[in-house]
Amino acid sequence: MTSAPGREVWIDAGRGIAVLLVVLYHAARWFGVAEWEQVNDYVSSVRMPFFFMISGLLAYRVGAAGEAGLSWRTLWERRLRLYLWVFVIWEGIGTACYLIGFALRGTPLGFGPMLRDLLLAPVRPQFELWFIWALALFCVVARLLRSLDWRWHLLGAAIPSVIALTDGFDLGNVGWNGALKYYVFFVCGMYLRPLLLRLARTPWGVRASLVLGWALLATVVEVAGLRSVVGVYFVLCVAGILAGVALGTFLARSAVLVRIGASTLPVYLGHTPVIILGSSLVFALIGSTVLPTAVGLVVVPVAAAAAIALSWLLHRWTAPGPMRYLYVVPERLSGGQRVPRR
Repeated sequence: MTSAPGREVWIDAGRGIAVLLVVLYHAARWFGVAEWEQVNDYVSSVRMPFFFMISGLLAYRVGAAGEAGLSWRTLWERRLRLYLWVFVIWEGIGTACYLIGFALRGTPLGFGPMLRDLLLAPVRPQFELWFIWALALFCVVARLLRSLDWRWHLLGAAIPSVIALTDGFDLGNVGWNGALKYYVFFVCGMYLRPLLLRLARTPWGVRASLVLGWALLATVVEVAGLRSVVGVYFVLCVAGILAGVALGTFLARSAVLVRIGASTLPVYLGHTPVIILGSSLVFALIGSTVLPTAVGLVVVPVAAAAAIALSWLLHRWTAPGPMRYLYVVPERLSGGQRVPRR
């Protein structure tokens, strides 16, 4: 089992956990299985907070001051250019899949509004690619604020997060909602990196207690409906990233999980079109958008696993030919150098 050079294996296992939770969330949503959607509610405090925390952990040089930090040119070449490229390409693919998927479901969407939303996507991101958009935004903001004392930076990111993570908050766009909710966890990953790495080396019992503590807190919050209480869900998300670190260390022996986590981009980009088209085709064939409970309980994890596998196969199949540019910046736009996948 290997990880990226200089990177601890649990980090890739953690990214694997996060992307699996994302795929499971979308499978439950598109197949409309209430039981799995409830499961997703319980693990939501790990899913995106942990994903963004690890992203910050790996991008710590973006916020570093002085020579240790990245120059604007290096940031553009290593990260922003790739984020922009795949965002534009896959927003178009996502729009096409939405149109086809809803047509198969018997509820066609208007082409005009979808085209308008696609053109506005750079400022009002849509679909699941808001994550890529948010990563680019986070890198730019962190680079702009790198001279700010990290404690003030963290506090400034935490205040809007506490508000945005409270039930009822909505700016009307998934990307801007997510930016306010999760930037603080990206900042945590950058500036609290040494503490998080030390946490991963604490005794097994300490890490197990973090997972147990998060699970108990999540149960209380969900059962008692406390998400509408300002600050409660934010605290739960903090517990979720600590539990995510512990889970990453526990599952670091899983070669499959580590491999997925070492290169999450193909899975993150490809799984939603697969799930949209697959679920819509199933519903078109059975003539209903409601699955029997027993069937739904099985279909969701199977669909999630299939989406991951097909995303990987698509990536491997396209790698030798021109369709590889679904995942990498063309050489003529990257100074003749292939941009590494993230």
